[in-house]
Amino acid sequence: LCVLLLAPAFGALESIEDHLEVGFEQIAHEFGGVQLMRESEGLAEYAVYWPENGFMSEPNHILDAYSVVLNSIKNPEKYNASNIISCNPGAKSDYFKFLPVEIGTIKIGETFTHSSPCFANNTVTLKLGDANSVILEHTVENAASWTCSDSYFYATTQNYHITNLFFKGVHRTTFNGLTDYQMKEIQRSGFKVFRVCDSLSNIFPDIFKTIMLFLGGLSANPNLPFIGSHPPFWMVSANIEFIKHATGYEWKKRANNTNTNLDAQYIKSGDFFAITRFDGLDQIIEWGAGSHAGHSAVAMWIDNELYVLESQAAWYWPRPNIQKNLYKDWLQYAENAGYQVTILPLKAEVQSKLNVSKALEWYSTVEGVPYGYHNFLFGWIDTEADSYPPVIDPNVVAPVISILEGLVSEVGIIFNEAINFRLGTSNLTVPQLAEVIDERNLTWPKVFAMPENDSWVYSDGPNMVCSSFVVALWKAGGLFDDMEIHATEFTPRDAYSLTFIDPKPVLPQACLDNDPTAQFCQVLGDYKMEFPQLSTVDPYPRMNERCPSRVQDNFYRPAGC
Repeated sequence: LCVLLLAPAFGALESIEDHLEVGFEQIAHEFGGVQLMRESEGLAEYAVYWPENGFMSEPNHILDAYSVVLNSIKNPEKYNASNIISCNPGAKSDYFKFLPVEIGTIKIGETFTHSSPCFANNTVTLKLGDANSVILEHTVENAASWTCSDSYFYATTQNYHITNLFFKGVHRTTFNGLTDYQMKEIQRSGFKVFRVCDSLSNIFPDIFKTIMLFLGGLSANPNLPFIGSHPPFWMVSANIEFIKHATGYEWKKRANNTNTNLDAQYIKSGDFFAITRFDGLDQIIEWGAGSHAGHSAVAMWIDNELYVLESQAAWYWPRPNIQKNLYKDWLQYAENAGYQVTILPLKAEVQSKLNVSKALEWYSTVEGVPYGYHNFLFGWIDTEADSYPPVIDPNVVAPVISILEGLVSEVGIIFNEAINFRLGTSNLTVPQLAEVIDERNLTWPKVFAMPENDSWVYSDGPNMVCSSFVVALWKAGGLFDDMEIHATEFTPRDAYSLTFIDPKPVLPQACLDNDPTAQFCQVLGDYKMEFPQLSTVDPYPRMNERCPSRVQDNFYRPAGC
C-alpha cells in the first residue's frame, strides 16, 4: 500500500491496527482508501491508507463509496446542515451544486486564510513531515451555527481527499508514504483546496437532481418506454427547469405543436438545422455557450435528393459519427429522438456563393469519423475565467479527470490528447501534463483557453462536434473566402449568429399555416425555438477564439472577440 497517514499526537502509528488500538475508528473513504478517524475537543485526526493501484482498483471500493452515501442518510445529526444547502447559505438544493470551487492553493511552508459559509475563520497550512510525507492542517473557528459544516476537496493530480469540517478547531491530515513523483508535485505546486458548493447532506440530493437531466431516452428504439429514443416527461421537465434556473430563459410551449410536413423543395444546400433535445447534454451546451440550440445539422442536395448531414454522438440515433441521411428518414429519426427542429435558411446571396461540389468533396474525406469528444468543451472555452458557469471551476478539471481515468481509461485518453496538442507534447498523462504546465509558468485555465485547431488529427481521426462540422462544411464550400478560421471553435450559437443566416426569410405556406406568427419554420417539437443574436456577426479571421460566455452578463460578447 501507498500510505497517507495521519501524524499522530503521540508515538509512531505504523499500521491500521496501531490506529485502532488508540481509539481511531475505521470509516469508508470516497476514493477507495482505508480511512481512520479520531475526534477530540478541538482536534480531528485522520489516517488514509491509499490503495497502491489507485482509485477504484479493488472490489470493496464501490461498497465503500456507497457506504459514504448511506452514512450521510443514517447520521443526519452529524451531516445535516439544513441552513447550508448551496454556495450561498439559504439557497435550495440545486443542479450541479455538488461541484467544488477553488478556494486557494496551499504550498509547503505557506499559510492562507479564507471565510466559508459555515466558519468565518479558516486557516490552512502545509508543511513537510517525515520522509516523503506532508502535513495539511485546516483550522476552523466561528461557526455560523452549531449544525453547520463545510466540505472540502484537497487535490493534486495524483492524490485527493474529501473531508467534512463539522467541529471547530484543528483538522490535521498527514499524507505519508508518498512516492517521489507525488512528492515532487506537492513540493512544486502544493495542494489545491476546493470547497464543495453544497453541504454534505445536500450533495447526494444535488447529484440525484442533476442525474434526472440525463436519465432516460438512452436507446435508439422508439418503442421502448422511458429508456427508448424519446426523452421521458420527467427528463424534459427537469431540463426546462434547469435552463430557466441556470440562464433565466424559459422554454415555452408551442401553440400548435403539430409537425410541419415541409416539402424538400423549400430547403436549399447549406441551410442550417437548429436542434434541441432535452437530454442534459444539449442543455450543458446552452448553459455554457448561451445558445438556444444544442445540436446542429446542415442540408445538402446530392443527386437530386435532399440529405441532412451531421456529426452525431448517437446513443439514441440509428448510428453514430459523421453521416448523411435522406431528409425524409432524418425527420423520422428526429421525431423518434424528441428533437425540436427549426430550419434557418442561408441568405440567397450566401447560398449562391456556396460551392456545393467543394463542400461535398470535403465531406467525403470525413464521412464516418467520430463525433468530437476530444474537443467537446473547448469550442466554448475561450477565456481563462469568463467562459464558465458559476459553479464550474476549471481548476478542478484535472484532478477529476485523473479520478475518472481510474474508472474509465478512455476518459483520460480523450482529455489528455486535447491538452497534449495545446502544449505540443505527446502521450503525457495528467500528472506529466501538470508538470509541463508548471515548468512553462502556465495554468490549467490558460491551457483550456488555447484555441482548438482544425488541423489537429486525434488518434481516432479529425474531431468535430455538430456545430463545428456544419461550419467546416461551409468553410470547405468557400463561405469564409480566404479567412483563417477554425471551425472547431464554433458553438451552435456561433454558427447561427453568423450573418450567413437570413433573419427574415419568406416562409412556405405550410409553416405559416402551422404558426402564423413564426419568424422561422419549426418543423418538429413541442416547444418554441427562439434565437437571440441570430445573424448579427459578420465573419472575420480567427473569430470565436477569445469570447467570454458568462451567464451573469447575459452571455454578452464584445465585437471582434
